[in-house]
Amino acid sequence: MFKINGFRSSTGWLFGFMDSFLILTGMFLGSYFRFSGNMGFLYSENHLALRAMAVVLVFQVCFYYFELYDSKIFKERKKMGILLLGALVASSVILAVIYYMIPFLAVGRGIFAISLFLILIFTFSWRVFYSHALKAWASKEKILIIGTGELAKKVKSEILDNGYEGFEIVGFIDENRDKIGRRI
Repeated sequence: MFKINGFRSSTGWLFGFMDSFLILTGMFLGSYFRFSGNMGFLYSENHLALRAMAVVLVFQVCFYYFELYDSKIFKERKKMGILLLGALVASSVILAVIYYMIPFLAVGRGIFAISLFLILIFTFSWRVFYSHALKAWASKEKILIIGTGELAKKVKSEILDNGYEGFEIVGFIDENRDKIGRRI
């Protein structure tokens, strides 16, 4: 389901799980704040689990199509924020259509507005925290590239441009001594 750069990623599954948890948390807290801390809404709501699953499913699909599970996005917070905002707007529109077609799935306006704001804050904060934690705690594997030709440059750009945070290029090896000290 979650593919990053053509292969299934455990990071994608982690983000899928965390996003689901944060969306549900945002919906729960939105309901809690809307009803001023009264927990009675949990018992009086019909189809609560079905509503929650519909919301999570729509948000997850939009996050996936807006490429919010791509590790390249984590480097650029502004782009990530814009994509996240776009995914939330698209999710809102899709949910509005679903609520129009299937009214019993509808979540109250106040609840949805508060929840949408909380989901934005939670998911953006999670991505920023993950990015910082990955840089701070992950040990980087050192890479020494053999050669200085076009293929070596392509390997370097693939590593640097595609968000492979777990690798650090320490240098290049070449037979030609004239290339010592030059930037590749």
